[in-house]
Amino acid sequence: MSDEFASVVNQLTQDANALRIKKLLLYVCKSWWENDSTRLSVISLHSLIGEIRQLYPSLESFRSRLIHLVSTLNKAAEYTAIANTILSAVEPLYTEPATAAIAPTTLQDPVIQKLEQEVHLVRIKKLLICACRKYWEANPKVIEQLSLQDLIDELVDQHTTIEQLRNGLAAIVKTLNKPAEYSLIAEIIVREVEPRYGTESDLSSDSKEEASPIDLFDVRLEMLKYANPLQVKILLFSTAYYLFEFREQDWLNLKLYSLDGLLRTVLSQTASIDDLQQKLQSQAQQLNESEQYIEIVPVIIRALKSKYTLLQRQIQQIMQTSSAADMTHASSTKLVTAQLSPARNPVLSAD
Repeated sequence: MSDEFASVVNQLTQDANALRIKKLLLYVCKSWWENDSTRLSVISLHSLIGEIRQLYPSLESFRSRLIHLVSTLNKAAEYTAIANTILSAVEPLYTEPATAAIAPTTLQDPVIQKLEQEVHLVRIKKLLICACRKYWEANPKVIEQLSLQDLIDELVDQHTTIEQLRNGLAAIVKTLNKPAEYSLIAEIIVREVEPRYGTESDLSSDSKEEASPIDLFDVRLEMLKYANPLQVKILLFSTAYYLFEFREQDWLNLKLYSLDGLLRTVLSQTASIDDLQQKLQSQAQQLNESEQYIEIVPVIIRALKSKYTLLQRQIQQIMQTSSAADMTHASSTKLVTAQLSPARNPVLSAD
């Protein structure tokens, strides 16, 4: 990291309006506005400033984007002053090469580069530590010092297929006291790491059934003949995680999931086709315009019925081979035991 870049980070961090600076930079880099103090607290100002140089190759392009976004805010006058503070601070960075603000050792790998810039980086590392090393780390200093590259490498080594990885993370998420939040973190990890696993023809295993990805194409096609795909996703999301209430954050969360991913999650959470139907029906009745969602339930059941047993068996096999077992204690950790029955399963206090 250059001295100039460190100086910019320090200047903006120490500014009296540091929180508003972070909000505006997040808006510029990620295109969403965040007011939640908990989410803002895990955002790295260092990463946002580094991302500016990558997203906006010239100071004028950055200035233009910043001015446009400020004009969309309901406190435009106040944030114009914030924007001027940011522009003044980052201007020296544009006298250096675009890569000067980036730490080359951690961002050479595209997967690491994207994850390092995620606003939920701390939570990503916590979940990775648990998946790889079988304990929950809560000490922020320890988390910061651990290499994201090492954790990702360990994760891929320990999970031979993307389905093992997806379901291994899902098993851990179920033990946490914030499953909705960490299910999103798990989806981010799977999305970014998936290219590491290559194509289906690259996979090898003694059992073809276990190694091959679960094919949901026919199931998905059958559903979408008779139901709106967005409404199907909303119903599945509500069944897998929490009741969708059509808030801005709900829409942002929904975008992180594919229809196939939601189907797999729901299948892993139900014991039978009747259990699945009951859960779908319960959630459909609670959604706005419930009549539309109630009509979707038989469509989903009909599409899954003939394949339900096989699909669930495949998912359970994957989960068994990637479960979080043999957890260890540390001074700043909490024990996780993913093999306990749901009634006895301890809930981790995750932040």
